[in-house]
Amino acid sequence: GERNPIEGKFGQAKNGYGMNRIRARLKNTSQSWIASIILVLNLVKLAGMALPCLSFSAWKDLKNMLRNAIRQILEIQKIQNQPRELSGLVL
Repeated sequence: GERNPIEGKFGQAKNGYGMNRIRARLKNTSQSWIASIILVLNLVKLAGMALPCLSFSAWKDLKNMLRNAIRQILEIQKIQNQPRELSGLVL
């Protein structure tokens, strides 16, 4: 039962990331491919774990950044539409 998660990761690496399709001629090249696939597996897992942590700590900053960006866009549109409003073409 202890090896089930490990075997599952090997299965994921073989089916999802092509570890079973490595056809390198040199031993070092094969080891590099395997290490790269394992690195990708770890990065995917870390990214999944980091997303909830990031969301709790950064939501307030992200919300403020979006709010400021929207305000800037609205100000730019207001300035661009100002000559039209003065000409009477815009209601």
